[in-house]
Amino acid sequence: MDEQTLRTFLALADTENTRDAAALLRVNQSNVSRALARLEAELGAALFARRGRRLELNRAGAAFRADATRIVEQFDLGRRHLSRLTGPDAAIRLGFLQSTALWAVPRLVGNHRGVAPDCRFELRQGFARDLFGWIAADLLDVAFVTAPGPNQEGIGWRGLIEQELRVAVPHGHRLAGRGNLSLADLDGEDFVAFSRATELRTVIDARLAAAGTTVRIAFESSEIDTIRGLVGAGLGVAIIPEPGRDPGEVAYVPLVPQLSRGLGLAWSTDRAVGEGVASFVRRTNPELFS
Repeated sequence: MDEQTLRTFLALADTENTRDAAALLRVNQSNVSRALARLEAELGAALFARRGRRLELNRAGAAFRADATRIVEQFDLGRRHLSRLTGPDAAIRLGFLQSTALWAVPRLVGNHRGVAPDCRFELRQGFARDLFGWIAADLLDVAFVTAPGPNQEGIGWRGLIEQELRVAVPHGHRLAGRGNLSLADLDGEDFVAFSRATELRTVIDARLAAAGTTVRIAFESSEIDTIRGLVGAGLGVAIIPEPGRDPGEVAYVPLVPQLSRGLGLAWSTDRAVGEGVASFVRRTNPELFS
């Protein structure tokens, strides 16, 4: 029993006719008949009921069809994995947090394209838990993300940068001119928060609770640009990553003690990665963000 025999059986199961199966497989009809005879002899069971020229799966054939489908799918999956590891057109499937899209992703991609100009990237944005799930499900090769939790198995991670979180306030706000702020200074403020699905919301809520600070959640959003826009419009204050570029209508005031999050590259340790992905991880260093 080999892959082609299984594919022949599945074609017969789909078409219920040796002539149509042969046309589907682009082989001679006699080859289909011989392959079926060999398979039934090897299994020691008839797989079809013959009704004239029509072949109808019997009980044994229906059961074997499910197994054959799984086996053929594994052949296909193995070929895709191998192509992604060694194929000349293999793309790097890179995931990232929405809050890193503007400042980090161009650096990550541009740095690697500088030494591998023909490399293609497939980019996918998500929350941290999504990115780790996609890595585990083999939907991503690597992600620029926060550190995995202690129970996150099968994930390798290399830290690259500690990104400072600052208090974002509109220009003209009573806190805008301060050299630094404590979380206690935010007590009672209208707050523009990240949505509960984001890792930043978890980090910020924990720090506010530890400081005994109570804020009024006026707005929630998973989009950092939306949060920044609401703050700039004078609708509240927020704690967001320092942008490292023109702040626009928002003033960024450092927190004391400092609040930051670690960002780095995550990948699966449960399967081999292609040379392109391995090269990308090796070439991405903390100096890229200095």
